[in-house]
Amino acid sequence: MTATNVRPISHEQHRLRLTHAQDGAPDAWERLAPSIAALKKLVHAADREALKKGAISTATAAQVEASFADFETLLNVVLADSAQDAEESAQVGARVQCELLPYLLLSANAERWYSKPRGYAGDFLSIARMYDDAPAGAGRIGPLLDRCFLNLAAARAVRNRRPLLAREIEATIAACAGRAARVTSLACGPAAELFDVYAGLPDAGALHATLVDMDLHALAYVADRRDAGRLRASMSLVNENLVYLATGRRRITLEEQDLVYSVGLIDYFDDAFVIKLMNFAHAVLRPGGRVVLGNFHPQNPTRALLDHVLDWKLIHRTEEDMNRLFRASAFGRASTRVVFEEQEINLFAECVRSD
Repeated sequence: MTATNVRPISHEQHRLRLTHAQDGAPDAWERLAPSIAALKKLVHAADREALKKGAISTATAAQVEASFADFETLLNVVLADSAQDAEESAQVGARVQCELLPYLLLSANAERWYSKPRGYAGDFLSIARMYDDAPAGAGRIGPLLDRCFLNLAAARAVRNRRPLLAREIEATIAACAGRAARVTSLACGPAAELFDVYAGLPDAGALHATLVDMDLHALAYVADRRDAGRLRASMSLVNENLVYLATGRRRITLEEQDLVYSVGLIDYFDDAFVIKLMNFAHAVLRPGGRVVLGNFHPQNPTRALLDHVLDWKLIHRTEEDMNRLFRASAFGRASTRVVFEEQEINLFAECVRSD
C-alpha cells in the first residue's frame, strides 16, 4: 500500500483497537496465520510425495483441497469481521496475497485471473477454462493448486450458470410456439450455453442468436465453434462496445428480441451504467420479452479471496438492489423473478417488458 492510500486512524478506531487488544481477541492476521501455515505445510508434503513417489496420492490431494476450501471460508469471515476498518482489511489482504502468490503463480487458471491478459479477470478464455474444469499448472504441484482454485465457490457458481442459462433460452424457444426465437447475449464470452442449446435442437432455425462482445478474440473463438457446427445462418456476431451502446454513442439494428441476457458483465459496473444497459435491453425487446441479468450476491464466500488475493474486484448486489435498478430503468418495475444457481451466490434477475 502506498502512503497516499493510508487513512489516518480516527480516535474511535484507535479506541476500538485498544479495546480489542485489551479483551485479548486475536487480530485478523492472528486468526488467519495458523490456517495459512497448515495449508503451506500440506502443500510442501504433497510436493515431497511427488518427488519421492512420482505422483501425489488421492488422499494427500484431498487434504490440500480441503485445507484450501477451509481457508477460503475463513478469509471471508475474518475480513468481513474487520470490514469496519478498511485499512486493516487491505493490509491483511495484501499480506495474505504475498503468502499465497508463489502458489497462485503455479496454477494455470489462477495465474490468468491474477495477470488479466485481456484486461480483466473474467475474459472469454478464463470462463471457457472454468467451464472445462480441467486443472493445469507448472511443476509437480501446479495442477493440484489449480484444482484448489477451480474448486472455489465462485468458480463453481460460474459453471452452474451455464445450464441455468441454457434452460432460460430453451424456455424462450418453447414460448415462441413455432416461430424462431430471437435471443441476444450481451458480452457473450465463449457463449457455451448457446452451443449447448443448439446441440439439443432438432432444427437450428428455431433459434436466432445475436452475440455482442467488444473483444474480437472472443468473437473469433465463438465464430470457430459456430462455423464448425454449421450455425452461421442461426448466429450473428456483433463486435461492439456495450458502454457505447448503452449510452447511445453507437447503435445496432436488431429485430424485436424475445430474450436479452448477460452474465459476468454488470458486476463490473456501477448502478448508473446498469440502468442504461437495462434501458438498452428494454428498447430492443418485444412486448412480453424479458431480460435476464446475472450478478454475484454479497453472500459470495469467495469474495475476500477475489478482492485481496486475485485482485478480481466485483460489485456484489442483492435481490433488492436488482429490484431498485429495474424500478429506476425503463422497465419501471421490480424484477419479475429472481433465481440462483446451485451455489446460491450468483443471482439472475429477470424483468419482463410489459408494454
